Amino acid sequence: MNAVQIISLVTGILGALLGTAGLIISIRAFLRDRPKITVTLNWDLEPIAKPLPIGVSIKKPDRIGVVSVTNVGRRAIHIVVVGLELPKHYEYDMLILKESMPGRRLGEGDPPAKYAVTHDKMDKYKADWKKLRAFAEDGAGKKYYSKFPQKKPSWAG
Repeated sequence: MNAVQIISLVTGILGALLGTAGLIISIRAFLRDRPKITVTLNWDLEPIAKPLPIGVSIKKPDRIGVVSVTNVGRRAIHIVVVGLELPKHYEYDMLILKESMPGRRLGEGDPPAKYAVTHDKMDKYKADWKKLRAFAEDGAGKKYYSKFPQKKPSWAG
């Protein structure tokens, strides 16, 4: 082999290796740069009230549930609606949280969007409390779901 053939061989091998590395890096960047949301649902939280003057008392605040929607992806995303998904045998498939209706934009690194869920009227779903979960739908129509609850909420009796 002469010098020209050796240089051509080394250049060809180097081009194949660098081309493969570039393809792998671009695929990883594409997968990382997609929008991604995590949704969590927590029951039995007590809202903190403002401090009251001495001698003034109020009734204990009602417990609430909180749905948190966090953008963990690298692209901004628009949340269209947030709600609770019910099992199929109920009259409705889902309960929409009213305060989520205007929608909300979540950018990369923005604080989570939090939505309160009152315990009012939840007792009719107490038999299926393990099958209730929260969801958030983005502007492209993709739904993201929370995990199913592991701990029994107080409204489930």
